[in-house]
Amino acid sequence: MKHVRRLLVLLLFVNCTTDSPNAEEVLEVSATNQVVQNCVNDAPKVRLTNNGTHSFEFIVYAEDYSLLHSGNVSATANSGWVELSQNDVLAVATNDIVYGQKIPLNLQLCDNLELEIDINNTLIISGE
Repeated sequence: MKHVRRLLVLLLFVNCTTDSPNAEEVLEVSATNQVVQNCVNDAPKVRLTNNGTHSFEFIVYAEDYSLLHSGNVSATANSGWVELSQNDVLAVATNDIVYGQKIPLNLQLCDNLELEIDINNTLIISGE
């Protein structure tokens, strides 16, 4: 991946003109396309980042409520990427103070979805 980025940067410098629009955006789009092209039927993944003030238990249930993942995420930490064997899941963040926040998710193969506990200790989908 580093070699691809270096090659793209080199090509941009060689072909660069003063009126070329946002070379950084071109690099970002190219890098994103490489990641998408490398995914072939990979299981969906989720990650919980805790930007709140309390630790949370992060639980992921399958559609039939079977347990797919359970772990604790302390404040300012993240769960790491959790690979899921199901596409339709229920993500839950809970503790003794903020009980049972839930987000139903319908994921596809190759999806990488980031969830977040925001500064108000609310479970959200990052970027929404």
